[in-house]
Amino acid sequence: MTKKQTSEGDPARRLAGMFAEFDRHSRALAQRATLGTADMRMLWLLADGEARTLRQIAHDLNLEQSTVNRQVNGAVASGIIGRAREGMSGPYLFTATAQGRREFERNLNASQAAYRQALASLGDDAPRFLELMRQFVDTYRHAVEGAEDASTGTTKPW
Repeated sequence: MTKKQTSEGDPARRLAGMFAEFDRHSRALAQRATLGTADMRMLWLLADGEARTLRQIAHDLNLEQSTVNRQVNGAVASGIIGRAREGMSGPYLFTATAQGRREFERNLNASQAAYRQALASLGDDAPRFLELMRQFVDTYRHAVEGAEDASTGTTKPW
């Protein structure tokens, strides 16, 4: 069986190939961005205007608190995230600064322009594509979350 026959015969493999290709294009777009992925992820979370502690950010982003601490401190140093305390001994609360919100919107608009162009190419099929994509992502999330072995509480090996 040739490589082409294998990839054409297995829909999951074809999908994986498309996601790999999509990832390459996304990384090319990200290289032109003024904010990195970690900054965009944090600013997306903080876009709701709600101040959060490091612990809340780590929980909401499903990242280790040490990773979030490093990323948030870098974002504070660059001026895109601000921090303040309620009282003298409370934890720091982090919010997006005006500069951070502007940079976030600028970068988000650039990536969404590419999405809009791709969706426009689908014409009348765009709403159905979005509906199917939502269904796929939800089902995929359940499959990934279900990868935990109920008997041992450990993740099943790949």
